[in-house]
Amino acid sequence: MLTNSSPRTGPRFVRPVTVAAIVTVLGLALALAAGNSGNSADAAKSKSTVLGGATTMQDPLCPERCQVVPTVSGIQKLLPTGTSPYRATANGKITAWKLWLGKPSAEDRAALNARFGSPPQAAITVLKPVRTKRGTKFKLRSKSPVEGLNRELGGIATFRLKKPLRIRTGNYVALSVPTWAPAFADGLGSQYAWRASRQPGMCGPGSIDQARSQLKVGSTRFYACNFKGSRLLFTAKLKFDR
Repeated sequence: MLTNSSPRTGPRFVRPVTVAAIVTVLGLALALAAGNSGNSADAAKSKSTVLGGATTMQDPLCPERCQVVPTVSGIQKLLPTGTSPYRATANGKITAWKLWLGKPSAEDRAALNARFGSPPQAAITVLKPVRTKRGTKFKLRSKSPVEGLNRELGGIATFRLKKPLRIRTGNYVALSVPTWAPAFADGLGSQYAWRASRQPGMCGPGSIDQARSQLKVGSTRFYACNFKGSRLLFTAKLKFDR
């Protein structure tokens, strides 16, 4: 069953007493901060930076209190270092990315596979914000290969891109999950928030099965649901142009 948890928490994986664990997701309001103190102008003067790498990475919640990112793309919009930590402050290329992964129990994994598809998978994407009459959408400029995660569960997965992703000033790097990925931390307080690729008004737990990750180059999508107090556990290495 799906719990009616507060919209301030993240996608939650709950294990009932006699039933396999299930996932619930929360919702977000559209709001994009302009600044990016975690990705400062000083970083742009160097040869490279790690987007999302300026703060300590939390441990994934699986397996003890297993929560996952299910069938969605997400932009981390707030970390203790400031707003928009995955926004490029200069032109360059994304050359590699990392993913911190929990290891669900066999029971939880079976339930997740049945609900969201198998195997667990993830990719990163480069998004350009586009203003429309209905609000800001994000256009997918490029994407990495979708990586299977079964062998990576319980560790830190590093993916070096044979074909780096071009990124321009003001673009964002997002995590895209076509099935599910245990790369999630929650209960982190007001200095953490991320936004999900869901339509306005589709942010409640009952909309989980209608959510889809954004993986088609050239597509535009609202990221209208805001998850407060939680974090997507990934980083991306940005090499600046010269």
